[in-house]
Amino acid sequence: MSSPTWSVYGGEWAGLCDDAESIPPELTLKGCGLRQKCLLQRGAQGAVYLGEDANGNVFAVKRIFTQRNESGIRGVSEGSLREATLLTHIAEKSKALGREPPFGVIRLEGVVEAPFQELCLILERCTLDLSWIVLYRGKRSHGAAASFPEPPTRCPILAKMHVIQYLMRGILEILRYLHEECHIIHRDVKLANLLVGEDGRVRLSDFGSARLMHEVAEEMPDVKSAEYTPTSLRTTVIYLAPECLLGERCYTAAVDVWAAGVVFAELLLQQHLFRGCSELEMLSGIWKLLGTPSDDPASTAGEQAVTYAVRLESTLALRFPESIVSSEGLDLLKRMLELDPKRRITAAEALRHPFLSGPAVELHQAEARLLWQNKVEACMKEAAAQPDRVGMHSFSLGDDASNEGSDERENDDNLWGL
Repeated sequence: MSSPTWSVYGGEWAGLCDDAESIPPELTLKGCGLRQKCLLQRGAQGAVYLGEDANGNVFAVKRIFTQRNESGIRGVSEGSLREATLLTHIAEKSKALGREPPFGVIRLEGVVEAPFQELCLILERCTLDLSWIVLYRGKRSHGAAASFPEPPTRCPILAKMHVIQYLMRGILEILRYLHEECHIIHRDVKLANLLVGEDGRVRLSDFGSARLMHEVAEEMPDVKSAEYTPTSLRTTVIYLAPECLLGERCYTAAVDVWAAGVVFAELLLQQHLFRGCSELEMLSGIWKLLGTPSDDPASTAGEQAVTYAVRLESTLALRFPESIVSSEGLDLLKRMLELDPKRRITAAEALRHPFLSGPAVELHQAEARLLWQNKVEACMKEAAAQPDRVGMHSFSLGDDASNEGSDERENDDNLWGL
């Protein structure tokens, strides 16, 4: 059954329902209050549109096609329903703030049902993502997979330590909020899922892989001990924590901190930290950089690892010399990329680390935010010069198991997880 395009439902204005649970089943896109502007991307699992309301506000509309399950019954996938539920849960938690911080979770504006019982998520629109700004800066080839050489020089604005501190403080605050207040493990933190708006705001997107921690919120004394046994991860392998690569099924919020540590390293290098297509290649790369797991009986890092005849020492300090990051920054990176998840720093602890806290850091945050906004503005102009790229980074759609760290960049269909 092919799904019709949205354009046949355009035309009439209607109010956008604030309460997703009160939307009647018969409601279609005709009653959502949005008129289609353009189709951004379409694939086997869904389509992404730009929609405009009566006041001219533009939103991203993530339309999820129904899929057949093992019994042959067609319906909306569990991941899509989970994403809508978790985003609604986060939005309700965020209402108490009374303001919109520069760093946060992608805002869910509403949920409507499309024809054939398809689901549409109406989300705030972000134009770019951090991978485009930090790694490729407009050099991506649209419509075909291509190899991307490393940038010849590092961007001077992104190389400023105050800007990196500003971005990492914001990213870690998002994770602290998810882990401690919403009790959610995102499980797919990466540059491509950190979206950037025109004003420089950063939003974490793609909650199709996210899970609630298994303890009831009121009974959770410590986020660190909140273990969960969800399904296996379908995410980009270069951001996977070593415990996941080794087959651990009972993992914690520490997997998000590891991924944020990889993001931290990518901000410093302005290139991918790891490259690999398989779990074995990734483990080899991790141990070459960080050393092989400890033999300490108290450590859980090597419980499922094989015994190696040759022990490798960490080369992290060689990869990140003083010319790239200070000793305090390197210490934070080490703590975020700790092989043992039980010893890995939490998001809240990372925010209190000397590299990200203290009067000296606070003094330069306003300047860093201005520099970041100027950089985003320049990237927006660069993107506008590529008509076929405009709006392609509004947000990610669905689980993306592609490997961004391989020698060949995934094609644009995979960017949306369609």
